[in-house]
Amino acid sequence: MAKKIIVAGILDTKGEEIKFLNQRVKAAGGEPVILELSVGHEVGWADISLSKVVSMVGRKTEDIFALDRKGASDLIAEGAIKLVNEMRERGEADGIIAYGGSMGASIATRIMQSLPIGFPKVMLTTMASGDVSPYVGTRDICMIYPIAEAGLNKVTRQILNNAAAAVVGMASPPDMEGIEEKPLIGCMMFGVTTPCVLHASSIVEKAGYDVMINHAVGSGGRSMEELIRDGYIAGILDITTHEIGDEMLGGVLSAGPDRMTAAGDMGIPQVVAPGGLDLINFGPKHTVPERLLKETDQPGRGLYEHNPTVTCIGVSMEEAYRIGEHMAKKLNAAKGPSVLCVPMRGWGACDLASPDIELGWAGPGPGPVWAADEENPNWSKRSVEYVKALKATIDPNKDNLEVILVDKHMNEPEFAELMAELLLEMLDGKWRKGNKADLPFVIPF
Repeated sequence: MAKKIIVAGILDTKGEEIKFLNQRVKAAGGEPVILELSVGHEVGWADISLSKVVSMVGRKTEDIFALDRKGASDLIAEGAIKLVNEMRERGEADGIIAYGGSMGASIATRIMQSLPIGFPKVMLTTMASGDVSPYVGTRDICMIYPIAEAGLNKVTRQILNNAAAAVVGMASPPDMEGIEEKPLIGCMMFGVTTPCVLHASSIVEKAGYDVMINHAVGSGGRSMEELIRDGYIAGILDITTHEIGDEMLGGVLSAGPDRMTAAGDMGIPQVVAPGGLDLINFGPKHTVPERLLKETDQPGRGLYEHNPTVTCIGVSMEEAYRIGEHMAKKLNAAKGPSVLCVPMRGWGACDLASPDIELGWAGPGPGPVWAADEENPNWSKRSVEYVKALKATIDPNKDNLEVILVDKHMNEPEFAELMAELLLEMLDGKWRKGNKADLPFVIPF
């Protein structure tokens, strides 16, 4: 049976291109349905008219055309989201492809972002040559650069033909036979926490789970939060939480204010660490705020140029305290088993007392944002300040919540093993608060 493919666009300006794309979907073996998203006027020849789209939100086309383009596009997107999702639920849509400029891409990708992961989504737009984050969001949207804004010719026809074949192919994937579907564990990773994440995840995989490792660059954290809320994730090794620091301190890799809330709200097991929270992330050095550059002589405030496009500044002691308060409040609200493990000897590859290539820092000298505690020089002063905030804020009366202080560095194998063991115990229903207190490297909280 031919797969039903929605072919969407602003037909009053991209009508010929959409008609051609429609033909090519049919030629590729699909059953195309043209969906109109026009913001100027209704063309009258679409399979699903603009009138039908806006009726989904109780409007008529004359209401829409009386608005400015933004207001009109918002209502069209709202109506199309409802309509397309209803079609999918009835089995009337197996994939979606759209062609457009910035307005067309804005409307069409909002529809695509509302569709579940795994549902084929292809967006042809010249906006694909720039920052696509507003269009992709946290969904598996395939963005294709069509070279030209409009017009059918020997260049654009080939690209549209390829895209039509792609969406039909995506809607007709081969069965994945003989592959066991295991419970899925979420995990967050950044370069500075890679040794810890890879070791911990390998332990969990050997115990019979699949592990999804998201890159903690903002979109990765947002995706993980959505996956948890959508029910994909059975438990999380939230090892790398630096997106929280970037949200609070103005870095460029924020995952938004809802980071580290989904696991608590959904009640799934979570084992958390302050991985990468020693760093605030920026782009090239010239993008770092001047006030921070002036503070690089302060303890722990060092500058680290990871590459020409990524520059990091160390988190100050006062900022570490505030981050501790913030994370504690989020954990206090958790409904399921939750443990925060704090590695007292540093939070990532840049937060090391001395060079150690196995832990991520080759030297020379200590890591660029390391600052030793005065009373215990083996401990990070940042960890000590963070723990002060936890002690002042964490609810000690919750049986489902524990803080474990660990006399190890984030990337030492024992720390990764502890986190993995805790999560596996939670998943098996065997974890109890305080059951790791006798380990030689665990310090009383």
